[in-house]
Amino acid sequence: MREVMIDFETLGTVADAVILSIGAVKFNIDTGQIDDDGFYASISVDSNLAAGRRIQEDTLIWWMDQNAKAQNVFKEAKQDLLPALQEFHAWFDPDLIKEYKVWSNGADFDIPMIQHAWRTHGIESPWQFWNSRCFRTYKSLPHAKQAISVPNPGKHNALMDALTQAKQLIEIHKVVVASAKGKVKV
Repeated sequence: MREVMIDFETLGTVADAVILSIGAVKFNIDTGQIDDDGFYASISVDSNLAAGRRIQEDTLIWWMDQNAKAQNVFKEAKQDLLPALQEFHAWFDPDLIKEYKVWSNGADFDIPMIQHAWRTHGIESPWQFWNSRCFRTYKSLPHAKQAISVPNPGKHNALMDALTQAKQLIEIHKVVVASAKGKVKV
């Protein structure tokens, strides 16, 4: 599978923010198949800070207002940032490197953040920059709102968010393709 949905939980909204967790799933947008072996890493705040990443106060305050289930990210077993970044990079099939199309919910958040983190640790991206995709933009396509809504059982868990976003993207894609073929009524 050459499509990947990624999601991060962080302590900021800038490219060098502390990364609390990384979640990702591989999928096929045309067949609807989703790989059962997603990627998840929960990362130590201390290792982020040691790497020069930063915390934004307003995001920290936002986390304090989230429910206990979302705040579980702070209680999980942690690993250091560099091994997590290396493991995430290794999760991409080396035979498909540079062929992946990578999606995130917003062109200006998850993808720029992982690119920044990899770059500062000397790790090359496993996809071409022109293969970055924005799920938020896809959600605004004509007829997208007609797609079946996919519930998210684990909001603010990076892996559950990535999985839910991939499922929703697949549902939207079905409607968009049907629309292009004239099978969806306006």
